[in-house]
Amino acid sequence: MLIGIERKFVFVANTKTASTSIETALAPVSEIALKGTPQRKHMTLHAAIEAHPEIFTQPGQWPRFFFKFGVMRDPLDWIGSWFRYRSSNKVDSPLPAGMSFAEFWEQQDWNFRHADGRPFLQREMFCGPQGRVLADVIIPYPRLGEMFGTVCDGLGVQRPLPRENVSKKREAGPIPETLQRELRAFYAEDYALWERLDTINAAGMAWLRTRLPGAPRPL
Repeated sequence: MLIGIERKFVFVANTKTASTSIETALAPVSEIALKGTPQRKHMTLHAAIEAHPEIFTQPGQWPRFFFKFGVMRDPLDWIGSWFRYRSSNKVDSPLPAGMSFAEFWEQQDWNFRHADGRPFLQREMFCGPQGRVLADVIIPYPRLGEMFGTVCDGLGVQRPLPRENVSKKREAGPIPETLQRELRAFYAEDYALWERLDTINAAGMAWLRTRLPGAPRPL
């Protein structure tokens, strides 16, 4: 999670979406960087706004003045990336050697559910408690290179996007069709958001391209 006060942006660090690379690129123009534990680094947009009233309750600094963005993956691609990461990298909670994706799904650990049993979804990063989308732009992961360049232009940042914290295992293996259907049902709310990204982003990117410093986004 990064907050650029002078340039008025908030970067939401969704998991397994090149967030470490983006933070490296934007760190020089960020006054606040929430790093350290996963809970800090991957704080939701709603929680970040609530956690910093000293910024977002000040005249001229309300959330609508800030360009709020992050990156989202197709849910099956996203959980596949988690599987590859925990299967190959030196992590705090590695998967057992030789575990299949089907076995990973069957164990239903923290990658899939919160402690209270709720599904762990990407949409939590970008939406408020009532489901309203709070982010101006949610970049689809396949378009990251293209759209992040436009974001950098809008923020006045001339930095390449490095590749950091990449999973060493490149393929998760095919997911059986029956399991794909089960996963798509599990991630139905994420897919509902995923299918709206073009509409959400059209308005957000248009605002980014035309805004003047300090100009609020129209309500």
